[in-house]
Amino acid sequence: MSGPLRVISLFSGAGGFDVGLERAGMVTVAQVEWDKHCQSVLRRHWPDVPKWSDISDVRGADLPAADVVAFGSPCQDLSVAGKRAGMVAGETRSGLFYEAIRIIKELQNVGQPPAFVVWENVAGALSSNRGHDFAAVLDSLGELGAVVIEYRLLDAQWFGVPQRRRRVFVVACFNSGAGSAEQILPLGASVCRDSASSNTAEQEIAGTLGGGTGERGWSSDTDRMTFVPDVIGALSPGAHPGGLNGQDAYTGQIVPFVKSRRAQSDTDYETWVDGQVAPTLNVSDNTGDVRATILASSELAVRRLSPRECERLQGWPDDHTRWADTGKEIADGPRYRMIGNGVASPVAQWVGECIVATVGVSA
Repeated sequence: MSGPLRVISLFSGAGGFDVGLERAGMVTVAQVEWDKHCQSVLRRHWPDVPKWSDISDVRGADLPAADVVAFGSPCQDLSVAGKRAGMVAGETRSGLFYEAIRIIKELQNVGQPPAFVVWENVAGALSSNRGHDFAAVLDSLGELGAVVIEYRLLDAQWFGVPQRRRRVFVVACFNSGAGSAEQILPLGASVCRDSASSNTAEQEIAGTLGGGTGERGWSSDTDRMTFVPDVIGALSPGAHPGGLNGQDAYTGQIVPFVKSRRAQSDTDYETWVDGQVAPTLNVSDNTGDVRATILASSELAVRRLSPRECERLQGWPDDHTRWADTGKEIADGPRYRMIGNGVASPVAQWVGECIVATVGVSA
């Protein structure tokens, strides 16, 4: 392959996946996203990239040629926090996975087959429907003609952002040359993290990188541990544009508190501990003071994370979701939802770099 790898981005959200893959040297050539706020953010940052709204209306013949199709299909029916209805085509949100499979098949039929497909989803996808849903994902990719399918369970906190966010990434390779590489997603060696910045509880938390390789083969789990920056790094000066409560942004010492127990209902309780790694961002946390991830200043002023701080926990550029393509500022509520639904860009970047390296090996 010559030139940068071209990416078709499905279920693009606010573009967290796209940011990571482009940092790996790829270029986005098409985006599909139905949410109006996400669409506006995508138009602002990728004004020249053609876009589609409803994935059900997208046809492979309408899309540009691409080397990679990347998508994180809706996860509501796979997450352990949801009802776990599973992936039923046409009946659940998570069943939209099959719309992506249809598009990939149509790309193949019109002579524009992608060399790689990358799928991202919640860790619960591995166990949903007693593992049958994940088996269906692998089967679907295999039926499309993948010569190699690998997956890894990756936690964002081991990729340079202080957020516990475990997501499964599946990479399917349709290029027989690239498929001859030993591994697309290598297993990383464990290294000791900096204990000076860690408390005892944190030292017991392993960054899980589990995976499998081959068409149906599985490999043993392993750890991928690297130095983890404290959440305090996301709260540096400038994290609150315009200041807090109309005042100048507070730049003194801030002590972060993170959830040790998440509420299971509106009336359930939550507990908090001081810590350096934020819990997984989602669409409900930080949308109100009750559900907020709390941070306490040295003056005992307690507040929730700002949207910019949440963007930093995802490894996104500051204010990535702040402005619409019209120049209008987007309200905090939609911003929190976009960020909570997004992909941690540093993890996507690592996956993209692995793919790029694989292509280099096969050249």
